[in-house]
Amino acid sequence: MVMKDVSRTVIDLHPVGLFRRGPSGEVEQDPGALLPGADLRKFGWTILDKGASDGFSYHLVPFGTAGVSDGNRKDIAGRAFVLERDSGTTRLFFVWLPTTLVNRMTKGELLAPLNFHVIFHPPTYESYYKGTRPYWTGKLPADGVPYYVRLGIRYLCSDFKGVAHHVMAVTGREPNLAYVVPVADSAGNFSDMITPDGMLGTLTDVYRSLSLLLNTSGKAQFDTIGHVMLSGYSRSGDRLVELMAQVSAKPFFTQHLMQLNAFDINLGISDAERLPKLARLWEGARQWTSLNRKARAYVYTAYRSHYNHCLNNPIPRGNRWTDPVNVNLEDVSWADAAAKAKPGEKRGVASETYASDGRFGLLCLPISFFRFYLENKHDDKVEILGNQVRGWHDGDYDLGRAHGHGLFLRGMMSHALAHADPTFFTVRQTR
Repeated sequence: MVMKDVSRTVIDLHPVGLFRRGPSGEVEQDPGALLPGADLRKFGWTILDKGASDGFSYHLVPFGTAGVSDGNRKDIAGRAFVLERDSGTTRLFFVWLPTTLVNRMTKGELLAPLNFHVIFHPPTYESYYKGTRPYWTGKLPADGVPYYVRLGIRYLCSDFKGVAHHVMAVTGREPNLAYVVPVADSAGNFSDMITPDGMLGTLTDVYRSLSLLLNTSGKAQFDTIGHVMLSGYSRSGDRLVELMAQVSAKPFFTQHLMQLNAFDINLGISDAERLPKLARLWEGARQWTSLNRKARAYVYTAYRSHYNHCLNNPIPRGNRWTDPVNVNLEDVSWADAAAKAKPGEKRGVASETYASDGRFGLLCLPISFFRFYLENKHDDKVEILGNQVRGWHDGDYDLGRAHGHGLFLRGMMSHALAHADPTFFTVRQTR
């Protein structure tokens, strides 16, 4: 199925944050939207750092370290597309391609089948999504905001800075893959993408549609796509659970899916709900690794129970977990020393470990580490999770309602990308 380019519709609905109008009124890319500012706050090769004053490696990295300057930002920022298909429960796709791949596809000179990184957003159950009708082209009458469009832009580049993470993941390299943010209504919740055939078919349609848009011949170079990296965040974790419950010898699992990333997935309101689902997901991953020797998986979580379950059930094939790095978050030197002196919940212990071959990783930053982890609404009451008195807080990170839960995606996406199979990247070409 060929998808259509709806970038003009998107800019008419939401004229900020992705596209802009050119001199003649045409729709063109806004490089400042894809690579906003001058730097990215992210984690290093490992998350925890016993030698750092605060115990972890979260730091500011200038775009210039990846060769980005005001003069070449437009080129390195790559290009975004918004595609729509006219059937299925998931119909809207925000896609980013690095400039190198845009040029190769335009000339019909891809070196290999196109790779993909797909991220699932949490379900859109909030009232402002339910009030935004028709699906994705509507606006909430109260404020005129097209929330589904804004959601796609948010996960592509604005709030979570996904494009910047891809550009900055490996210094001296650039992503050899398309980054895809599908946008789904709560009623469908990616139901047509959480089967192996559905995911493979969808990404094949995206590839063919991009080929048609970029190459005047309209002919796709390859009959199939390449490798797939799949990420879940927050309450979209159940999408990973459902997909990995279907592990089999189908080509999607044995030839295409190469990496799973779980960014603080939330599978329920208590361990009684969460752990059985997490166990299903992890067992699916373990079975998958027996079918695909290139498989990789990284779990980033605030739940000690998730970390312990994976730690106690190592990936097969003779792998083992290396000695974990544990950082007592009460022992580090904190910028907010005055808050540490106050009575309150202990900040807890952070832990990190990797499989002996480096293909699998676990990270736990406990909820007690954060001053503002998440805001929950329950029984008409607002509950703030986290250690409100003594938890970690970074003024540079404070983005309005930003919370520690979001840090797992905002700060760690480039960590997962940097640990990917090298085939997801290519050495940067000199100009």
